[in-house]
Parts: sequence; C-alpha cells; structure tokens
Amino acid sequence: MPRSEISEAEVKKKRWIKPAAAAVVLALILMTAVVRIGSKKTDTVAIPERLQPVEVVSVMSRPFAEEVSVAGTVIPFAEAKISPKVMGRVSAVHADMGQRVKQGDVLMTVDQSDYLTALKQAEANLAVAEANSIQALAGYEKARADYRRIQELFSQGAASRSQLETAGSQLAAAESAYKANQAQIRQLEALLEKARSDYHNTEVRAPFSGVVARRYVNIGEMVSQQVTVFNIIQDDPLLVRVNLPESMVARVSPGQQVNIFVAATGKTYRGTVRSAAPQADPQTKAFAAEIKLEGAGPEVRPGMVADLRVRIKEVESALVVPTDALLDEEGGSGIFVVEEGVARHRKVATGLVGQGYTQVVSGLQPGELVVVRGNHLLVDGMKVRVEGTRKDGPPQAGGESG
Repeated sequence: MPRSEISEAEVKKKRWIKPAAAAVVLALILMTAVVRIGSKKTDTVAIPERLQPVEVVSVMSRPFAEEVSVAGTVIPFAEAKISPKVMGRVSAVHADMGQRVKQGDVLMTVDQSDYLTALKQAEANLAVAEANSIQALAGYEKARADYRRIQELFSQGAASRSQLETAGSQLAAAESAYKANQAQIRQLEALLEKARSDYHNTEVRAPFSGVVARRYVNIGEMVSQQVTVFNIIQDDPLLVRVNLPESMVARVSPGQQVNIFVAATGKTYRGTVRSAAPQADPQTKAFAAEIKLEGAGPEVRPGMVADLRVRIKEVESALVVPTDALLDEEGGSGIFVVEEGVARHRKVATGLVGQGYTQVVSGLQPGELVVVRGNHLLVDGMKVRVEGTRKDGPPQAGGESG
C-alpha cells in the first residue's frame, strides 16, 4: 500500500481514539466523584440504634391465693313470662323492651268495655237478691212466730191439729224460700267477685320490679290466657349458674363467699353461694350451683359468661407476676427484667397460680421491672425501650379490673 494511504488511515484511527479515550477518562472522574460524595454522606449520617419496645410491671410482695375456676353463665334472679288472665283486644301498651318497671306497674290494657258491663250487671243482680232477702227474712220470721203461737194454742186445746200442720207447712215454705235466697246471694256474690277480678285483670301488671326483656304484643291484637305478652326479668341481684365437677363439690357450699370473674367487663365481683345440688346431673355428671351476685351494676347482664373462682391455697406474702411474663424453657421457666435499659434473662422457680398471675419463689427481687409484653422477642443483653408500665397486682373482688 502506498505510504500516503497508510498515513491517512492512521490519521483517521487516531482521530477516533482520542474522543473515546477522553470519554472514558471523564466517566472515571465522575464515578470517583460520586464515590467520594457517597463516602462523605456515609461518614456524616448516623444510623440510629434499634431498641426493642417492651411493657413492664414492677413486682411487689403481696397476699396471694391460688384459685381454680369453673365457667358459668349470668342469669336473672327471677324471670316471668306474663300472659293476660282475660281474653280481649289490646287497647293500650304502657311498657317497652328495656324499660324498668316497678311491681304493680301496668304493662298493657285489654279493652275493658265488655268487662265493665258484666261488672255492673253482677252488681245489679246482687242488689236485687239482697233486696229480696229482706222480704224473705221477714216472711220466715213471721211464719216462725205464727207456728209458735199455734203450737201454744194447740197445747192448750184452743187450736186444731189441722191448724198446727198448716202453720208448720207455712214455716217450712218460708224457711226454704229464705235459704234459697241466701244461696242465690252467695252465688251472685261469687259472680260479682269474678266480674270484679276480670275487670281488674284487663290491666296486665308487673309481678315484681325489674326490666322488660321482651314485648310480644301491639295495640289492636287479640290476646288470651295462652298468649305471652311480656317477659320481665329481675336483674338486681343477679345469679351465676355453674356446673361443678366432682373435684370442686366439696369446696363449694351455701353461704360461702366466692369471686366471680366476668369476661365481658374484665372485672371480678364478690358473690355468695345461694344453692348447690346434692347430687350430680345424670347426663352431665356435674353438680349444679347458683351464686348470688349483688351490686354488679348495669354493665353485667344476663347471658354473659362468668367464671366462678374458688381459693384453694393462700400465702400472706408473695412476689407475683402476670403469667404471660413467664417463658416456658427447658427445665423450668424464665423471665426478662429491665436493668438500665437492657434486658436481662433470669431463671425463676414458680409457685401458686391464680387470676392470671403466678407466684415467683426464687430468681426475682421486689421492685424489679419484669417484661410483660415483647418478652418473646428478647435475648439477654438486648437494649430495650420501655413504652408502658402495667398496673401491678392481681384483681381484687368487688369490681376491680382483672
């Protein structure tokens, strides 16, 4: 190839290489600058240290009891399904579901017009019979006086036997008429009493003070003795009905004070055992018992689930922690305590259990902060952040939280 041609090719090649090399150098410079900038940012921005959030409780020494529990149901102290005592059309409704009523309050009224008419007729019939009674009594007394007079004359020979017999017949007739009148009066008095009762029973009244649980009737409907029109319950006091297993029968007796925990309110209330069955139900093999629950307030209602709690062991002084603070571990139980913002693991020995709490007999000191929430995520030595302190201690009777 001629020298001039080679020189021209080399020149073209050199022209292409120079811009490419310049681009590579520029790219390297930019990458180096970006790396330096990133390095400077990393050096100046601090990564925050992660702290595990936990909830704690401060443990203190207190009286404590181990309890066993049996699930039961809150029921009304008394319940009545009310039906009218007379038939008729409903003319007025005076109470509705949820309304509180007192004993004797009128709940509804049956149309009274026919019953008022019957009452007035019965009063009139009795008045007529009582008026006739005066005349019948007068006739009877006169016939008796006439007979005695004729009888005296007959003994003296001044009256014949026929006259005596006639006077005797008249006396018998007058006595029979008087007795019939008295029997009629008694019958009419009974009819009047029934008419009064029917008229009174047109007003359906509450048999005891309580609350209307259900209303089944409206104005204008026909009702009779077979129709339930209201359901009334007595909700103060309340009862708790439980079925005791054989293992608890000997621990529960009438008059005994017990604790009742109601899950819906999260509170424990004081109750008194009202009755306990002397023998087991043949189907369930359990012993029925009822506990009287007074002063629970409107927050506790029939139908709620309630646990009967019976103490079986007690200690005067114990360190107790919520049961959910304990971790099941090989060979026993463990807990975490917080010391200067750090979680420390402890092996503990436990004792009595009750009311959602457990006694710790070793491995813990009064006043220490025990982790009750977030403990399953901890390891010994982990830094923590306390986000809340739970109220200390198991629930007490009488409506305390539990």
